Amino acid sequence: MPHLLCQISRVSTSLPGFLTFFITFHICKVESALFTVVGPDQPITALVGEEIVLPCHLSPNMSVENMEVRWFRSEFRNYVHLYRDGRDDFGGQMPEYKRRTAFWKDGLTHGNVSLRIVNIRPSDEGHYHCLVADGINDEEAVIELEVAALGSNPIISVEDYQKGGIRMICRSAEWYPEPQVLWRNAQGYHIASLSEIKSPRANGLFETEISAVINGDSNPNLSCWIRNSLLDREKESAIHISALFFPSVNPWMVALIMILVALLSFIILNVYLFRIKGNLQRELGWKRAVICPGLGQNAPPLGKEDVTLDPDTAHRYLVLSEDGKSVRWTHKWQRLLNNPERFHSWRCVLGREGFTSGRHWWEVEVGKGMYWAVGVVRESVRRKGGISFSPEEGVCAVLRYWGEYEALTAHRRTCLPLDRVPSRVGVYLDCTLGQVSFLDAVTGAPIFTCLPASFVGDRIRPCFWVQFGEINLRHHQ
Repeated sequence: MPHLLCQISRVSTSLPGFLTFFITFHICKVESALFTVVGPDQPITALVGEEIVLPCHLSPNMSVENMEVRWFRSEFRNYVHLYRDGRDDFGGQMPEYKRRTAFWKDGLTHGNVSLRIVNIRPSDEGHYHCLVADGINDEEAVIELEVAALGSNPIISVEDYQKGGIRMICRSAEWYPEPQVLWRNAQGYHIASLSEIKSPRANGLFETEISAVINGDSNPNLSCWIRNSLLDREKESAIHISALFFPSVNPWMVALIMILVALLSFIILNVYLFRIKGNLQRELGWKRAVICPGLGQNAPPLGKEDVTLDPDTAHRYLVLSEDGKSVRWTHKWQRLLNNPERFHSWRCVLGREGFTSGRHWWEVEVGKGMYWAVGVVRESVRRKGGISFSPEEGVCAVLRYWGEYEALTAHRRTCLPLDRVPSRVGVYLDCTLGQVSFLDAVTGAPIFTCLPASFVGDRIRPCFWVQFGEINLRHHQ
């Protein structure tokens, strides 16, 4: 809602009057172009339950401490967040944003008026206006926020016998926006569904239910596939139906057999998993020979490496502590020397230490950071331009992204279904074998072990990636 900066009620046709009009016009033009408000050209995507920062800043950079900054949706008067007279004004804030918004106060002097919104909800999706006014001039930018939620793993159940076959139902919840759901056979082809229901719950998230009838002539291997098109991610569960369960005999007998087989399979699976877990906990401890050969009960203990961070490699959005033992993400662009060692695209920093032989281990405190990765890279890894964060680039790491834990493998990311969220990660490197293992540094439980990697023969350095959080390398007792 721009204001009229200058009004000229009467202009004389004389030469002095014309000069007055010309000078006044150009003064108004200069005043009206003191600053512009800049936001991202592309939509910002946020996950339900997480937090997001809607970027917005003045160009050129100038202090907004004495200006009015108004964030609003479709109605100017109903604001999401308002800053004026040097403080936040929550008096007329929209009720659904109470105690959910904040400014980056330390950036106001540099024209940063980005808005932080916590506990994202589906109703937050839409356009946001970032308006800045200095009493004479006002400018605004429009930022689009997209909201997404990756729902639960599909659960497949056998319901009953119908039309000469078995009726299967797949259920999942907590999706947003409305997901794509279908049945597929072992070859990946679509299987026609009997019914499909997608219903929004009170919190705005979608619950899905899809059914299909499988008969003896159908492919006994089928899966339920659900995809979030906005995140370009999917979840899938599979099941195999034996020919014994199709109603060529008494349905009650088949049902009894199904129950007995399911019960027996459940018992066998739990016994097997219990033994596997026990073996892993015995064999994959802090100093076990499986990870570091030679570290048996009689072998000398392997000392923890005193890893420090190399500031010459740190991305401009990362701030290192003076002792080089911690790194945190910041929204500010650091004025640092653009040397060849510094990462340009990824928010990464390397450890000063490099290893070419022997066995080594260190610990990393990841805390509750939203996005982080911990691992190792070849010293020759690319620092500029687009980087494929993968083993082909000489990278071996585990990471937390969009609230899930994954490992970087040869062809794609591998999901890590962890029983416990690690607060501290132990990294073990065997240069001879080219093997890297990750463990929960608190419990000693294994997280992931990379296969022999392509970095054998090169100098290996610890690598850390962090955004919206902080990681720490200080020693713990």
